[in-house]
Amino acid sequence: MLGGWECPYCTLVNNQSNTICTACGSERDRGGGRSPLISKFIIKPIADVANALLEFINGSSNPPITPRQCTPCSILLPGSSQNVVTSPETVAAPSSTTDQESSYWICRNCSNVNNDVAMVCAQCSQTKPIGSKRRLRGQDRSATLGLNGRSYHSTNSLSAQDTSVSLCSEVMTEVERCDRDNAAATYNAIVVFCQQNMTSFIDDSFPHSPASIGDIRCVDGAVVGKVPKSFLWLRPEQMYTKDGRTWPWTVFRDPRSSDIEQGCLGDCWLLSAMALIAERPDILEHILLTKEYSHVGAYQVRLCIDGRWKIVIVDDFFPCRIETRSIAFADGRKNQLWVPLIEKALAKQLGSYSRLLAGRTIEGLSILTGASVEMISLEDDDNSDKDLKWTRILSAKEAGFIMGCSCGAGKRVVDSNVFQRKGLLARHAYSILEVKQEGEYRLLKLRNPWGTFVWNGKWSNNWKGWPKELKRKLLSGEPSTGTFWISYDDFLLHFDAVDIAKIRCFQGWAELRIPMQMGGTFLETDKAIRILIEEPTEVCFTLFQSGARTARDQADLFICVHMISPSGAVGELVHRSPRKIEPFVDTGDMFLRSGQYIVEGTIHHSMTGVYPRYITNDFAGLLLMVDNSLDDMWVHVKAECSNSLNVLSSRGVLDVADSIPPLSRQIIMVLTHFEPTQSFLVQHQLTRWETLPLVAMVFDPSLTRIHRLLIILRWNNYISIKLFSPRSGY
Repeated sequence: MLGGWECPYCTLVNNQSNTICTACGSERDRGGGRSPLISKFIIKPIADVANALLEFINGSSNPPITPRQCTPCSILLPGSSQNVVTSPETVAAPSSTTDQESSYWICRNCSNVNNDVAMVCAQCSQTKPIGSKRRLRGQDRSATLGLNGRSYHSTNSLSAQDTSVSLCSEVMTEVERCDRDNAAATYNAIVVFCQQNMTSFIDDSFPHSPASIGDIRCVDGAVVGKVPKSFLWLRPEQMYTKDGRTWPWTVFRDPRSSDIEQGCLGDCWLLSAMALIAERPDILEHILLTKEYSHVGAYQVRLCIDGRWKIVIVDDFFPCRIETRSIAFADGRKNQLWVPLIEKALAKQLGSYSRLLAGRTIEGLSILTGASVEMISLEDDDNSDKDLKWTRILSAKEAGFIMGCSCGAGKRVVDSNVFQRKGLLARHAYSILEVKQEGEYRLLKLRNPWGTFVWNGKWSNNWKGWPKELKRKLLSGEPSTGTFWISYDDFLLHFDAVDIAKIRCFQGWAELRIPMQMGGTFLETDKAIRILIEEPTEVCFTLFQSGARTARDQADLFICVHMISPSGAVGELVHRSPRKIEPFVDTGDMFLRSGQYIVEGTIHHSMTGVYPRYITNDFAGLLLMVDNSLDDMWVHVKAECSNSLNVLSSRGVLDVADSIPPLSRQIIMVLTHFEPTQSFLVQHQLTRWETLPLVAMVFDPSLTRIHRLLIILRWNNYISIKLFSPRSGY
């Protein structure tokens, strides 16, 4: 094109007078040599890039960019809020020159933004698809929702966007505020209706019928001999409790973990998580939005279901035993309602009380806190890992995270009587209150959620071997009910796992929750996420599967984080999560810096230029991939995995042969753990032939199942995110 220059990074043809690319912000190459690649690619803050994109689409010139301040966290962000479409700052009314809407469409082949009048893509000449027109203006009404004079980018519209969008911490703050306002309006309408008609609230979406109870009699999670044949639904003032009329009914009355009593439902995983939350009243108050006793019987409970915060409205009719008129499921001592209300709200969201049977404490922490969770296994016999685990536990406590631990519930064979003689309960959950490194002593302060039965060994409250200085420091004052100190060595012997909920109670962290549809079909409906890091940033990804409460509903989840070059090519794997058949999977906290990468997996060199790659650790199976870096030779391989047990193959068979073209990479096979309750075995052998035909059983395997997933990104610095379709490229 005469009179123009082509950007070497995004290939946009710019006017000759422009010194920077109007699309990506890269400086024009004057022929004086190229500066480092990263500095050229990330030449401008993301807010500037968004403004440059608006300039390109609208054909207008915007004022210079000035820094702005993030309202919730007071972080100074680059770029003015005037033209950033996702900024929650107040948007001024558009002038007559900018009020006109600008239509555009995005090429599915190269992701180039084209004017609506263009029938072919300016970059790749791809024909304009039918119905692809979008509109962009100073304030996109289809992509923002007004709230008290402010605007924010809605999550639903975000997942449907193909363009690059700039996000900051205000996104989830405003979404949460909007959800609270909508739920409050619904709740107030219910209260007014009940008061005008002098009736109590009855939730017809969760009827008082056997359908809401479900089948709990034939499930192992139920308490044997205590399951009634039928139930009577009663309000609190109609029920009989152990505390009788000593205490008036209320939502909270100095809540403690010892106030929780389990009924005939096997949901101790949820109650154990409640016991941990009871140690943090600030978090508990965010779960129960209705904090006073409601005379109309309507309550709001806020839970994080499948990674998304939901406000659930329930009535105060609870299943009770017909004979005694006492509550049949979870109960709160001193006539507190917060325990049965949380249990009922979760049962309503899942469909019935029977859906609460069986689970893990870490799952309950995720539902109650919405935070990223982590489990540290204590059952490994590797002594070299002992110090590392202590460091992780100590660091988690110093960070203010909620921590719990399970006693005698892992793979070890335990004798309940031996544990009881030591003051411990097998297959039971405890709270971790303190973690101390006092000189050479490593100590943990634990709490039994039920307030009874405490450790009676070394470092217990009545142990005579306490050093005077430590006893004065750690045992001063009246001991709380159910609390005790235990040494780290005894802790490793009797406890099998530590569950951590990473509550980010300090400033600097932000989060974004994105509902997405993911699968392996490589259709245009598939989505992925692109992130752009301006500075070294600590990031955490969590991937949730929708409706995966039981093992039968769960699929294997896996997160990969790849480096992307300025030209758009997918580079090396820099981080990955464990591959698990569970409701959610987490990458853990990781630092992303320019030029520093971590590649997981084992590399075996079979011949020069051919690199088989295996991933087995934390993968619930095997991923086998072969790279052919030869530029003039095909590679013929055969993979044999027929001796593997309790696994499913992505190829449908366990022995396959493939031909890999030059300069190509192919995933040969993925083996997945089939039955989660049983162990699995993976055995594989990879062989190379020189004399196979040019093409030998070449497969293009695909996964046909589509999962509705939610991916959560948490970070504590500046980050830009883009949703894109794999077909449109990076």
